[in-house]
Amino acid sequence: MEELAFLPILLFAAFIHGALGFGFPLIATPILVLFMPLPAAILLTLIPTVSINLVSFFTEKHWRQALREYWPIPTFTIVGSIIGTQILLSVDPSPFRMVLALVLVAYLVTEHLTGSKQEHHLPKWGMALFGLGLGLLAGVVNIFAPVIVVFALYTRMNPTLMVATFNMSFLTSKSGQIIGFIINDAFDPDVVLLTVALVPLVLLCLWIGIRIRRKIDRETYMQLLRGALWLIATALVADWIANG
Repeated sequence: MEELAFLPILLFAAFIHGALGFGFPLIATPILVLFMPLPAAILLTLIPTVSINLVSFFTEKHWRQALREYWPIPTFTIVGSIIGTQILLSVDPSPFRMVLALVLVAYLVTEHLTGSKQEHHLPKWGMALFGLGLGLLAGVVNIFAPVIVVFALYTRMNPTLMVATFNMSFLTSKSGQIIGFIINDAFDPDVVLLTVALVPLVLLCLWIGIRIRRKIDRETYMQLLRGALWLIATALVADWIANG
C-alpha cells in the first residue's frame, strides 16, 4: 500500500517524540501534508498518536490530581475536536495547509516567550473554553502545541500537572477526531488497520528516542529541530502559494 511509503516519517516523528518528550503530530502532520491532503495525513497519524499518548498517560503518576483540578480542559477538548473534524471534512481543506504553517510558526515564536512571573488561575468555565479551542485546533490541523505553550506561560501551571493534563487532552482530542471521521464516513478501515499494524515499530522508535534522551546535547538538538520546523513551515507556505 502507498501509505507504507510514509512509514519513515511516522518512525522519525516517534523518535523525536521519545527524544524530546513531545512532537509526534507536530513533526508528522506538516511533513505528510506536503505529500497528501490534510484529512488523509490526520487519519494516518491517528492510531500512532493514540498509542504514543497512551504510553505517556500510563507512565504519568499525577493524572488523578490533574483530572480533579483541570477536568474541563480534556472534557471540552473532545467536543471541540469533533466540531473541528466536522469542519475539516465539510469544506475544502486546502486553506488549512496555510493554517498549519501558521501554527508551526506560532509554536516556534511562543517557545521563546518567558511568560508571566505570577501564577494565574482560570475559572472552570475559562478552562472549558480553552479546552474547546484546543479541540477545534486539533480537529482542523491536528496540532495545538502553541496554545499549550501560551497557556502554560500565562498560568505558570505546575509542570507535572501540565504534562498529565495535556496527555489527557491529547487522548480526548484523538477520540473526538475518530468520532468525527466515523460520523462523516471518512474512517478508512484499510488505513486504520495498517497503522495499527505499524504501532509496534512506532513504539520501538519512541523507546529508542527515550533511551538516548539523556545522551544528547538537548540545546543543539532543539536548534536543529527548530531549523527543520522553519523549513517545513516555509515549504507549506510555498506549496500553498503554488497550488492555491
